[in-house]
Amino acid sequence: MSRTRLWCALAVALVSVLAACSAAGPPAAEGPRTASSTREDVVRFVTPFVVRSLDPIQQGFWSPEWGYGEMLMRATEEGQVEPWLLERLTPESPTSWKLVLRPNVTFANGRKLDARTLKAVFDRHIAANPLVEERIPGVEVKVLDGGTLRLTTAEPVADLPNLLADEQMISVFDVEAVARAGQDVQELVGQGIYTGPFDVTKLSAEEMVLERNEDYWGGEVVLAGARVRFVPDGQARVLAVRGGEADVALYPPTELLGPLRTAKAGPRMALARQPLQQLRAFLNLHKLPMRDRAVRQAIAAGIDYQAIAEEVLDGIYSTPTGLFPESMSFAQPTQQTNTARARDLLEDAGWRVGTDGVRSKGGVPLAIRLLTYPQQPDTRTIAVAMESQLRPLGFDVDISEVPNNYEAMEDRRAWDVGLSFDGTLGYTYDPVAPLHDFLTTHGSRNFGGVADPDLDALVARLSATTGSAERSSLLADVQRIIADQCYTVIVAQRSSPAVVSATYGSYRPSSVLHHLTATTRSG
Repeated sequence: MSRTRLWCALAVALVSVLAACSAAGPPAAEGPRTASSTREDVVRFVTPFVVRSLDPIQQGFWSPEWGYGEMLMRATEEGQVEPWLLERLTPESPTSWKLVLRPNVTFANGRKLDARTLKAVFDRHIAANPLVEERIPGVEVKVLDGGTLRLTTAEPVADLPNLLADEQMISVFDVEAVARAGQDVQELVGQGIYTGPFDVTKLSAEEMVLERNEDYWGGEVVLAGARVRFVPDGQARVLAVRGGEADVALYPPTELLGPLRTAKAGPRMALARQPLQQLRAFLNLHKLPMRDRAVRQAIAAGIDYQAIAEEVLDGIYSTPTGLFPESMSFAQPTQQTNTARARDLLEDAGWRVGTDGVRSKGGVPLAIRLLTYPQQPDTRTIAVAMESQLRPLGFDVDISEVPNNYEAMEDRRAWDVGLSFDGTLGYTYDPVAPLHDFLTTHGSRNFGGVADPDLDALVARLSATTGSAERSSLLADVQRIIADQCYTVIVAQRSSPAVVSATYGSYRPSSVLHHLTATTRSG
């Protein structure tokens, strides 16, 4: 597509986005405050994921999750992205965008967020955050006036609105305050370096304490604060709510949710609206047996997805049919259970069953090490189900729990199949960035070692394409290649669950991981 045609397509495709950009205001309230909500309320969370510091580059992605930071754009529960700290985001050409800040934004320490301050934020991320250059190649930012900047890129980046809503990208912070703290990131606690409705006043390996930002630029903040305890054990998190020691337990084990699904009083289960949490099986192409496409295809055909969703996971999960959730118009049905085909694939590829029931080929057993991780306790439950389904096909499955799944998968010699809750739309409804990061040759999270020039070319074209018909066509080709080569498998998918106390009975988990906001309330 020529640059002129691309720009025309961009202008047409973003009409609805621009309308939202020009009309959107500060974060909207979720509804009238309940009688039980007061400005003295402090909500108590338990979560397995530890906020290690307030470092805005290394740990800044936690800031919008826990209400002490905000992004330039924001993903919504309705499946869109809209301005947050920005007032408008306007495309000027395929490689140029105008960013207009809201006029009243301040950090919790009182300093104003203006165009020069935001440029310093961009400069810091460009220098220190490798994801920025990877996803927004050749990015440069120029100040036009006190509240306006121009962002240019070396190549068209059609999903820029989504990228500016991605918590791993441009976290917004007070660069001068961070520079004064130097190497001691603990000095950032209580310094109000972010713009959110809350400020972190205490942070340790066990908990984080947040207090209301009384001068929050976005208006009223309902709660006085929050206490977030880091509890690795899933059962302990659920028991904390049942015992009255916590109000919201995030990432609860599904096996404990049964009686809480229909509870009329006391703790109960709550679900997010959008099914953005998908459990992927990453397949390690660096080593045998996963280098054999027939083995990868046999795994995809041998998993009983419906049984895992409806029986093992009690119907709280839904059955995946392909790379993307079925609710997406571009989703293709590319995976289904077919154990007979799985056996035929292995036989035709020369994997023969031994006396112990395990297949082998050329002296190499069909043995796989399957990784789970404790922060997502369902990965263990699902792994056990996968083992029971794959063993009759001739696989020898060794389940191994690792402290951090990403770190474990960096060692290409130590695993064969890695389970990870990594949605193919991320948490900003963007199919492009996850494809690039996890499945292209130079992707920063290409743990499986995928190196497919055809797939790389399609993802690159997708990154520069805005027309819906052309994007759908490209996405169909992408899904066909991934399914044919079986580079990854979606084992299960769900909407984020939580266990909530009676005091916070109206609390609903965020589909986009915004656990704590200005409008979070009791009642």
